[in-house]
Amino acid sequence: MVRIKLTIQYDGTNYLGWQRQKKGQTIQAKVEDALFKIFKREVKIRGAGRTDAGVHAIGQVATFNMDINFPIDKLKKAMNALLPSDIRIIDIEEAEESFHPQYSVKKKSYLYYVCYNEYCNPFLQRYVWHYERRLNLYLMEEAKELFLGTKDFTPFSGSTEVKDKIRTVYDLTIELSDKLYFLDMTMKGSFVKFRIEADGFLKYMVRNIVGCLVEVARGGLTKGAIVEAMKTGRRPNPLRTAPPHGLFLEKIIY
Repeated sequence: MVRIKLTIQYDGTNYLGWQRQKKGQTIQAKVEDALFKIFKREVKIRGAGRTDAGVHAIGQVATFNMDINFPIDKLKKAMNALLPSDIRIIDIEEAEESFHPQYSVKKKSYLYYVCYNEYCNPFLQRYVWHYERRLNLYLMEEAKELFLGTKDFTPFSGSTEVKDKIRTVYDLTIELSDKLYFLDMTMKGSFVKFRIEADGFLKYMVRNIVGCLVEVARGGLTKGAIVEAMKTGRRPNPLRTAPPHGLFLEKIIY
């Protein structure tokens, strides 16, 4: 019996998130179904974290235990042949028995993309938040410092049973660009790319932080309101949770 570590990429548009559910398509269910067809038995995989409905992943990690009597690279080919084209196993390897995809994590990083033009290129609509209002990017850059460090992120999390809501955000960068690249085409516009790296994330935490910074840049929320929210543990108002389709799980560091 060996522990197999998978690195998975997926476009989350057509799925209800990572975790298997009673109804609807999920990433976990698709991967487990592919493994069932290969091994002729039920296989349970454990992911590094749950991405929500519509969220994408560049480097999701999952593991399962199995006796394998053929080269592991053949398993990768077999799985990709059975998976839908919007889910791909990009790497597969044997891991130590002590390795845990969730509890062995040191850091995770997410990317989020916003297009703040009046119009947004239709080829990017599945992967960016099209926000049509003017944004004060200087205010956004100032406010991001409030989220760095070890803090109680209760006001920026969704409904969850997790009791410990203290997380450490190591890095939060904001990059501006007048173009994005799609295939070999240049898509012009006004774009903001957020990158957040932390020791872990609560449900909706990245999307709420992005939504908060966008609200600050719009002029609807002040830095003082964010500080007050962190003191009281209450969600700042106004705050719109950024939509899921602009979010990508970038990588997991062990």
